[in-house]
Amino acid sequence: MISRAQPRYADLDLDFSPNPITKDISMKQDVEAVKRAVRNLIFTNKYEKLFQPEVEAGIDRLLFENFGSVRLVTLRNRLEQAIVNFEPRITEVEVFVQEIPDKHSILIEIVFRVRNIPQLESLQIELNRVR
Repeated sequence: MISRAQPRYADLDLDFSPNPITKDISMKQDVEAVKRAVRNLIFTNKYEKLFQPEVEAGIDRLLFENFGSVRLVTLRNRLEQAIVNFEPRITEVEVFVQEIPDKHSILIEIVFRVRNIPQLESLQIELNRVR
């Protein structure tokens, strides 16, 4: 008899793509669920989460400033603090922020460990200028 391990963490896939077999909304599980939650947390502004107005990363206020080494450190610190405070499924987190002047963008790499999963995971997000 073969037993399948139950997923530790599961969240809805916010792309709302249907499962090809059941036609239900697909689920993200384990590491992919945590990565999606971290990505959503990064883009959450204050008062966007109902009944939890304190949940935010606070990057929206920094994106309109002139970037330099001080702003990059501030952005990194805010992201680390938001992940530590509001994502309990992550134990170790380190954020790397790099400015890409030619593309007018910022590359964010988040290296973390999910609770009860031994390997390190990485999530990369590129913030681009819209106009």
